[in-house]
Amino acid sequence: MHSISVVIPTFNAEKFIEKSIMCILNQTVKIDEIIIIDDCSSDQTCEVVKDLLKEHSTIKLVEQKVNQGVSSARNKGIHEATGDWILFLDADDECSENLVETYMVKINEAIEDISAIYSAYYQIDEHSQVISSQMKGKRLSAIEGFCDILIRNPIISPSGVLVKKSRLIEMAGFNTSIKCDEDVDLWVRLLDKNYSIEYIDKPLSFIRRHSNNTTSSMNTSHNAEKLIMDQYGLDYIKEKLYKRSYTMEKNSLDFALFLIRYKQWKQCEKLLENTRVLEDSSHYVTYCFLKSIVYIEDKRFNEALDEYEKILVADVTHGAALNNSGVIYAMNGNKEKAITNMEQAMLLFPGYLDAQHNIMLIENSETDKSLYRFTLRELRPVLLSYSTD
Repeated sequence: MHSISVVIPTFNAEKFIEKSIMCILNQTVKIDEIIIIDDCSSDQTCEVVKDLLKEHSTIKLVEQKVNQGVSSARNKGIHEATGDWILFLDADDECSENLVETYMVKINEAIEDISAIYSAYYQIDEHSQVISSQMKGKRLSAIEGFCDILIRNPIISPSGVLVKKSRLIEMAGFNTSIKCDEDVDLWVRLLDKNYSIEYIDKPLSFIRRHSNNTTSSMNTSHNAEKLIMDQYGLDYIKEKLYKRSYTMEKNSLDFALFLIRYKQWKQCEKLLENTRVLEDSSHYVTYCFLKSIVYIEDKRFNEALDEYEKILVADVTHGAALNNSGVIYAMNGNKEKAITNMEQAMLLFPGYLDAQHNIMLIENSETDKSLYRFTLRELRPVLLSYSTD
C-alpha cells in the first residue's frame, strides 16, 4: 500500500490556500499528510491554515523564518514528508477529487517502474472557472523524454505532479539556484537518468491564472530554459537527439531548433539546406517555419514571407505564421493585410501576446519597425497565460 504526502509551498496565498487544501482533503482516497511550507507570508495565510488544522489532523504547517523561494520550500516539504510518494500542489491551484486515485490505479497497473506521473491541465481564473481548453501532455521516457521536454515542456506546472520520494532524494530535490522553471530542471534530470514520467490524458489538474501569481514572462521562461540547456551543452543534446529512433528528417529539424536557441544561425541554415523535406511530409510546416526564423535573423524578410505563405497554404490556422507574416506586411506598409492576419491569429489563439502587441503598434501608427514582435517558436495548441514583458 502506497503512502502519500502532499507538499504545498505557500507565500501570501490567503485568498486561495483553503481551496487548495480542501481539494486534497476531498480526495477519493486517503491522503496520509498535507504539509504546508509557508515561505514567510506577510498576509493571513498561516492563520487560514491554522484554522483548518483544528479540524484536520492530517495537516502540518511549517513556517520558514526567512523567505527562501519556492524551490527551497518544496525541498523542505520533501524533507518533512513521510510518504512513499509526494504530490506537489501550489497554494493557488486545485485538482480533481479523483486525481490521486487515478494516479494510484495507473501506478499499480504499470509494468515498468514509474518515477513521476502527471495529468492534462485546465487553466482556471480567480473564481475557479475554466478559462482554457484542455492542455494535453505526453508520456516521457529516457532519451526521447529528455529531448521532448527540452524542445517543448508538456508539464506546464509541478502542481498536480506525483513523484516517488526515493527519486526526489536521489535527485537532491529542486535546484535552488534556478529561480524559474526549476521544476523543468528536475524533470530533465530524471529523464537523463533514463527514468520515466507517466501521463494521464484527463484534465485532473487546475492551474490558476491571476494577477498576483508567479507566472513568468515569456522572456524570463525562455532564459531559464536556456540556463537548463547550458547544464548539458549543445553537443550532449545533439548526441541525445540523434540517438532517438526517429527519422533523420525529424532529428535534424529538432536539432535545428536548438541551433536557433543557441543562435548558431549559419550552422542552422546549412543544416536546413542539407535537410530534404517534401511538401507531403508531416514535418514540412516546421521545416518552413525554421527556415523563416533564420531569414528573419538575417533580415531577409521577403524570403521569410515566402515561407509563411507556404505554411498558410498547408495550414491556415498556423498562429505564428499569421503573426510573423503580419509583421512583414506591416513593415512593408500593407497595414490592412497585417491586421487581417494578426486578428486571425488572435481569434485562433486568444491571449496571443505577440499578435496583441503588434496590432496595438499598427493602430498607433508606430514607425519604429524594431518594436514589432516576431514569434520565434510554433505555438502550443493552447497558449499558456504569461505576464506581459
